[in-house]
Amino acid sequence: MNNSDLFIIINKFAGRSSLLDRSMIFVASYLIFVIPLFLVFLWFKRSKDDENKRTALFIFISVVFSVIIGWGISLFYFHPRPFMIGMGKELIRHSSETSFPSDHATAMFAVSFSLLFLKKYLKGVIFFMFSFLVGFARVFCGIHFPFDIVGSFFVAFVGTGIIFILKEKLDILFERIIEIYLSIEREWLK
Repeated sequence: MNNSDLFIIINKFAGRSSLLDRSMIFVASYLIFVIPLFLVFLWFKRSKDDENKRTALFIFISVVFSVIIGWGISLFYFHPRPFMIGMGKELIRHSSETSFPSDHATAMFAVSFSLLFLKKYLKGVIFFMFSFLVGFARVFCGIHFPFDIVGSFFVAFVGTGIIFILKEKLDILFERIIEIYLSIEREWLK
């Protein structure tokens, strides 16, 4: 089965149920905001040795780096979105730009891989469920092909993997950022 066939199988349900359409539009457009909310939660949640702050910084850098890789790919490889070639039903208005890889799915998968690499398995699995749901919803809504989401999975894996390899060096930077933050916080609370 090819990319177009898979797209048609998923997207054919768009427009049949107002409730399902609204749910998928919400997931495709807004579930990504769980990332900054999660990072803020981690940053301000007290933990031994500021582990949560280091985790938040690692996730943030992994997401940014993975999305940059995806952006780099889009500079050299153009793949039209389904609606640009007259395929499917578009539930979300989107600009006519390359669809591969999906930025939303890349960011979500980067959080998932970050948590798994840091051995935070339960949170990683939860974010993988979110990631697949976002990817599915973006195909359902007619703005991505399934392989755009598969590509995002691999882009996030590579991006997060590179950041994980550099983790020891980045930990020095993270410690400095945390020190600066804590000193500002102490001054502010005086």
